[in-house]
Amino acid sequence: MCSSTTKTAIISVFDKKNLNILVPFLERNNYHIYSTGGTLNKINEYVKNKSIVHSISDYTKYPEICNGRVKTLHPRIYGGILGLRDNASHVDDIKEIQGKFFDLVVVNLYPFKQVLEDNPSEDILLENIDIGGHTMLRAAGKNHKYISVLSSPEQYEDFMNKKLTNISLAKDAFTLAMKYDIAINNWITEGDVIGTSYNKIQPIKYGLNPYMQPAYIYGKNGTDAPFNILNGNVGYINLLDAYYAIHLVLEASEQLGVHCCASYKHNSPAGVSLAIDNNASTTFFEARNIDPKSSFGDFIGYSGIVNEEMANMLKKYVSDGIIALDYTAGALEILKTKKNGAYIIIQQRELPTIMEYRDVNGVTLMQPSNMSLINRDKILGVPDENIKNDMTLGYITMKYTQSNSVCFVYKGRVIGIGAGQQNRVDCIHIAGKKAKEWFLRKYNMDMCSVDGIVMVSDAFLPFIDNIEAAAEYNVKYILQPGGSMRDKEIRDASTKHNMVMVCTDLRAFTH
Repeated sequence: MCSSTTKTAIISVFDKKNLNILVPFLERNNYHIYSTGGTLNKINEYVKNKSIVHSISDYTKYPEICNGRVKTLHPRIYGGILGLRDNASHVDDIKEIQGKFFDLVVVNLYPFKQVLEDNPSEDILLENIDIGGHTMLRAAGKNHKYISVLSSPEQYEDFMNKKLTNISLAKDAFTLAMKYDIAINNWITEGDVIGTSYNKIQPIKYGLNPYMQPAYIYGKNGTDAPFNILNGNVGYINLLDAYYAIHLVLEASEQLGVHCCASYKHNSPAGVSLAIDNNASTTFFEARNIDPKSSFGDFIGYSGIVNEEMANMLKKYVSDGIIALDYTAGALEILKTKKNGAYIIIQQRELPTIMEYRDVNGVTLMQPSNMSLINRDKILGVPDENIKNDMTLGYITMKYTQSNSVCFVYKGRVIGIGAGQQNRVDCIHIAGKKAKEWFLRKYNMDMCSVDGIVMVSDAFLPFIDNIEAAAEYNVKYILQPGGSMRDKEIRDASTKHNMVMVCTDLRAFTH
């Protein structure tokens, strides 16, 4: 049913989408509409009774000036938006200027952020900083007790169906204004003062410990999470493991041309395997059984599509969750039955390249994501392509392992990982002992009788005791950044033990 009471609306929009449904609705409900420029012309296309549409310039008795920079900045406009209807002095003020109160403001802004992405000139960017529209949003949001404010074409239909409250519309308007100001600030200050907004996506089970509640996932600067949680109640540590795992396996897959699987516990992998015979379930089995004691209750990362065979195998193991690019419908149904329906299943949609921020001791640290890659052309003295592959896999693994860290690699598998130690010799012995156990378990043989074992270190080897430790586990190839003041001693020691050493100049710390 149409209202018999005359109401007033201001419409000033850059994005004219959905005006074709909003304007006829306003006409049916006895609104008079005030507008400017191109918006005014578009509104006139959608009304039958042209007398309900008014130029703001005609209403204010002032023309647009400064090439359209000033259209709505006038007491008749802002008095009508900000005035309190139940305040006698406000009512008198509006009468004094022969104005009227407005019931609805429909505004969206110049697309500053989108224009910024095209890297235009400063003059173009300055002209895309909205003033009047931004001010109307804030004014209408402030006076939401009396006025509705629509800040997006996506709201029009719900507004027409009375599904939105004035307070919810005001929140959206202020959020839009805030994000708009942040984008302008971050450009104009050139990073000296950085603004960031966080939009709540969903709660999570708890933080690092069960008593650390509440805990949430937030999107940054209006972005959605780059993943979908398909099942389970995810926790803080789960998401950290998922982050490291999916980055490791996708990077390894891209660099080495085959799928990869990793088993993660507490932000470090317990085992990593490249695809075995291009079989997802076998690749999972290999990664999960490199260090089965550490993998108990792990989080799995897989670079491809999880199929039913892999899901059935995974179902047999104690595991907290999995992250992969996708799942077949059958695999998804199988995994959803695991842990009485609580098994965490995450689908990764993309890997955004971002600046990383971390709050520490009252300050925020910022750095770019680690995008370093091994240059295979600089892996000198290693003619065997399989060894180069193992070195590359080991380096990628170190990028997503808590430092200090060392790993042992053999035939497309990371078979021993020493992570998070205060000295590198301990890392080597932890990784070496795990590799030794793997050889005994898998082949019933001592690793000292095997050729082709690769050791990768995330930072330089500082003393020759690192080489002596590596020699205990029959390491024949070492990949490390180099850069120690004792590099010559280290290299001489490796030559003494018939090891081939490659220095990358790339440290791979993760903290």
